[in-house]
Amino acid sequence: REFLTAELIESGKTIIPLSEEQLHQFAGNMLVLQGPDRPLLVMSTTAYNSLDKQQLKQIKEHTKPIHSSLDTIERCGGGSARCMMAEVF
Repeated sequence: REFLTAELIESGKTIIPLSEEQLHQFAGNMLVLQGPDRPLLVMSTTAYNSLDKQQLKQIKEHTKPIHSSLDTIERCGGGSARCMMAEVF
């Protein structure tokens, strides 16, 4: 964990810690997409609402957050935004 944290900081990344409760609210299940003018951070409304003001401020410094209700997927499917989107490289 210490090594990974140091590598991320050294590479210029911002680390936004999430609590265990936020993880249970799907805050760790987000995906960054390339938007027309800046990156978009896609998440569920459940995840968005679990974030505090400081976390949202940090997120908005780097991306445009986008959220939508994914209640049925989160309740019945066991996942959230990242799980329902395909990453194509």
